[in-house]
Amino acid sequence: MTSADLSKLNRILGMLGSDNPGERAAAALAADRLVRKMGTNWWALLGEPDIGRRRGIRQEAVRTVREWGVEHQKAADARLRQVRDENERLEKEVLRLRRRLSDLAARQQRLRLQED
Repeated sequence: MTSADLSKLNRILGMLGSDNPGERAAAALAADRLVRKMGTNWWALLGEPDIGRRRGIRQEAVRTVREWGVEHQKAADARLRQVRDENERLEKEVLRLRRRLSDLAARQQRLRLQED
């Protein structure tokens, strides 16, 4: 592993302390991809290349990210409020457009009657 690779990995791992859950998840994924790209694994990188095999641990990337300190119920409630507000806005827009179409249709009908 080159010093440039280590420097890059250090910068990526520094982002794991971010307050932003998405940034933390992206940093973890970037770190795992970098280690794989270097042709190594976390066990070897940490200086214990055979410990994973001795303990029977499968060396696969973890695909599930758990976020500590995230209140999922509050996040879901906030998203639900956003969706309801968006739905209400869209319903108003649909009513406005229906009225406009109705007015245009009535205007065209009056024009046709005047032409006859």
